[in-house]
Amino acid sequence: MKAHAPLPEPSHPVARLDADDLDMIAAFVLESGSIKALARRYGVSYPTMRNRLDELIERLRAAITGAGTEPVTEYLTGLIEQGRIAPDVARTIRSLHIAALGRSGRGSVSSTGRSA
Repeated sequence: MKAHAPLPEPSHPVARLDADDLDMIAAFVLESGSIKALARRYGVSYPTMRNRLDELIERLRAAITGAGTEPVTEYLTGLIEQGRIAPDVARTIRSLHIAALGRSGRGSVSSTGRSA
């Protein structure tokens, strides 16, 4: 069996995530990568958990690249978690927002909503 590596250095992207994100990563691994099982564990719907994972992925990407998370995506995530908007409606709004950013000349926008 492989020896355990030391904990990540503070400069490692994972070390820049908060405790809740690290807990979700651990739970995801312990659930064998099953979003359905993770949603059950957290007591939320599959779409809500998928959205939370998308946000976590965005935060990890931001930690890797040094970029911030996209505020509209964060806002829509909050609305979904509060039950104030359906996930499919939020995805549509986010897609329209990204398209508008691209048309406004602010550069191309990646799938995470950040300018490339």
